[in-house]
Amino acid sequence: MSDEQEQQQENNTDQLQQDLDDAIKQAQANLDGWKRTAADFENYKKRKEAENKELLEFAKEVTITKLLPTIDSLEQALRHLPQYPSPQSSPARGEEGSSSPLTGEDARRADEGENGFSKKYQSWQEGINVLLKQLDKTLEDLGVKKIEAIGKKFDPYKHEAVRQVDGEEDDVVVDELQTGFELNGKVIRPSQVVISKKK
Repeated sequence: MSDEQEQQQENNTDQLQQDLDDAIKQAQANLDGWKRTAADFENYKKRKEAENKELLEFAKEVTITKLLPTIDSLEQALRHLPQYPSPQSSPARGEEGSSSPLTGEDARRADEGENGFSKKYQSWQEGINVLLKQLDKTLEDLGVKKIEAIGKKFDPYKHEAVRQVDGEEDDVVVDELQTGFELNGKVIRPSQVVISKKK
């Protein structure tokens, strides 16, 4: 082998080594770029998951807040329902203590109608109570909790004082005018309360 051939072979080897070094550097740069892109994508996924969770919590809070007045109205309606005597406690028409002058078959028919209404009324009232319990359970499953107020020390973060009355101690909740609620520990509506003022 001549010197010229050896020189050319050495140049080829040097060139091949240089090409190999360049290819390794490029491969390392590509790998580093891929790792950065993969890390950026993971961060993007985590950020999107957090944003979606936050958006879901916000939507849940808005929906529940809009539902609360309806629940309040149902509870108020139940508290202010007239009390009808139960069928067992009311005297039959025509009996002593009854205001009706009906007797005999007419009294029996009238009594069945009145008792039928009373039974239906009680069934309806029980149904509304069951509905409210189901709503409470659903709210609980969604992370909603009623704020306990009566007998507790006034907490301005959970209670809104609307009135003061004389009492044994200062700042104890003695009555709740409107129930407050928390969603996953965050107050979404404070309780409207009456608090005591020491004499």
